[in-house]
Amino acid sequence: MVRHYFTIAWRNLTRNKFFSVINIIGFAIGITCSLLLCAYSWQELHYDEFHEKKDRIFLVGVQSKDSEEEWEGGWTTPPLGPALQEYFAEIEDFTRICFWFDEVLVTYDENKYIEKGIIGADSSIFNLFTIPFIVGNPETALSQPNSIVITQSAAKKYFGKQDPMGKTLQFNHFFNECIVTGVVEDYPDDSHLDFEILLSLSSLNTINFNFETSWQNHTFSTYVLLKERVQAQQVALRFQDFLKDRYEPYLVRTYQKTYEEMYQNGDYYRLFFKPLEEVYLSNLIFENEEGKKSQLYILFVVGIAILLLAGINYVNLSTALSTNRAKEIGIRKTLGSQRSSLIKQFILESVLITITGLIMGIFLLEMSIPYFNELTGKNLHFDISNPLQLLALSLFALVIGVLGGLYPALVISSFKPISIFGYSKQTKSGKAIFRNTLVVFQFAICIIMIISTLLVHKQLNFMQNKSLGFDTEQVLIVKRPSLLNKNQEAFKLKLLKRPDVKSVSFTNTIPGRHFDGHGQHFLGDPANLVPTIHPLIADNGLLEALNLKVVQGEKFDPAHPDRKVALINQAAVEQLQLDNPLSLVLDNHTMGKEPYNIIGVVKDFHFNSFHHQVEPLVIFPLNDLQDHRFGYILIKMQSSSLQETLETVKTQWQNLSNHSPFDYTFLDEDFNRLFENERVTAKV
Repeated sequence: MVRHYFTIAWRNLTRNKFFSVINIIGFAIGITCSLLLCAYSWQELHYDEFHEKKDRIFLVGVQSKDSEEEWEGGWTTPPLGPALQEYFAEIEDFTRICFWFDEVLVTYDENKYIEKGIIGADSSIFNLFTIPFIVGNPETALSQPNSIVITQSAAKKYFGKQDPMGKTLQFNHFFNECIVTGVVEDYPDDSHLDFEILLSLSSLNTINFNFETSWQNHTFSTYVLLKERVQAQQVALRFQDFLKDRYEPYLVRTYQKTYEEMYQNGDYYRLFFKPLEEVYLSNLIFENEEGKKSQLYILFVVGIAILLLAGINYVNLSTALSTNRAKEIGIRKTLGSQRSSLIKQFILESVLITITGLIMGIFLLEMSIPYFNELTGKNLHFDISNPLQLLALSLFALVIGVLGGLYPALVISSFKPISIFGYSKQTKSGKAIFRNTLVVFQFAICIIMIISTLLVHKQLNFMQNKSLGFDTEQVLIVKRPSLLNKNQEAFKLKLLKRPDVKSVSFTNTIPGRHFDGHGQHFLGDPANLVPTIHPLIADNGLLEALNLKVVQGEKFDPAHPDRKVALINQAAVEQLQLDNPLSLVLDNHTMGKEPYNIIGVVKDFHFNSFHHQVEPLVIFPLNDLQDHRFGYILIKMQSSSLQETLETVKTQWQNLSNHSPFDYTFLDEDFNRLFENERVTAKV
């Protein structure tokens, strides 16, 4: 009987070749697109699930309000972790992670690499996160200063086939020379912790970093491991008691105020827990993740909608062509066929189509994954040889086949032999109403998807073309000026002699990159009134390099490079309600406690993404080009041949930096990284 069903099903499929091909290709494309979108969304929504203790790991976050400024983040103070473990018996362990180290030059023998995957951590990181060791002891690997644990790929890159244990790497950073004390397996891509090298956090002792009492230096991310069967909410309810017990003594010593006196009139300082699996898509540690979670849910729904459209398309074609099989149904019923056997027959045909579509879809999937990974920057993969994945896909196709073929089967098998040759107008009308409903629904989904795509592209176009308040055209960014050793001034002077270079400026950061929020105190204000103003430290070429406009007061004077002055932006004037900004003096600030006079107000410009309003900014001049705070060189070019100018800059760099890697980008491209989420969504 089963063989008979297959024989008839195959004959009907080959008889209606055009119909069969359309359905099979439709399902194949639908399955491919649906699996790609759903797998991408699923992976992004399920980061860090491979950790064995994931359900007990929490990031400690901070919410604060000081005057009119509100802040929420995953950056906490150095003493917080030890204090939490000591105060709460429910906390089994903790670790602090430092994400400071962005693109560090690493040297071994004659080989030099720009390493982006460096993070600092307590030795207890291996007690919380699942990081399998290949060589070394996790209990002691990061217990000493200037010790590092590297991944298997990093070991191969730096040491080849040599044994990496005990060997040293040179870093162009304060920790300088570090010893390899362990090798771990390559870390999975689906984690918010992305590293090639783990540095012992105790290495910061070499720069006299204050781990004990710096309760207002929010510089680490603190993770805690709760004991078994402990509810995070119950621990969080006692956070205020903890702050009064551990944080208040610092406030009394520093400001002579209790916790209640420090935070009154609506101000507050609070702690909270963020579950590990929610950290990746939050904005607590990494910036510019706003809206990504919603975008992923939308892509997931779109993936389901595409599959639904393929199913609807099949149902429409099947019911539309059902009248062609009316005589077949009439004869088979006259000869005694039961309706149940006819339903089985048509469902089997539907399942055959979806199984064939699945096979073709898997083929298309394997072909499209590399292109999709290149598009999204991810590493999706499907292991078809995995029995579980193969079983899941087969069940998926079977369910779709049954659901997609059920209605046509019910309709076709309901034909009565007596009405076959005259057709029942009522039946025809009923089928038409249902089929038309499906067509309308199908068109509605398509229209919604088209409108959504147009809106995403329009939003992306708006972001890319909105006025930033500064000039991004022909601005070259060269990273790590410290590699010039003591030749920074010579590098700048040689470039400025060229007619195709308009301006050169050394800065601590650039628009689109991370801006620290520092407390800046104005002379005459109460000691505890320290508004957060983002500092930008640069030499006097900054305004020309970015074409920034001073709307009040004066610019920096190159003839007096040692003047202790600063500029603030319009947002600082408005948000801090500064009536006469040019009369103000900063007396405790990013540069120290030496008085800095405010001499001008700069027109607002977007130094962060458009997800944030322009925030208060202060620009400090610093003309010691060898200062360790400088991380970038801005070179404003005015050339019809950018490639020629770029080669000239590269030659000067290599001559003066002992042939260190020339790592560069352009400001417009670099700033557009802020819209990467929107760009990927639009492309997908």
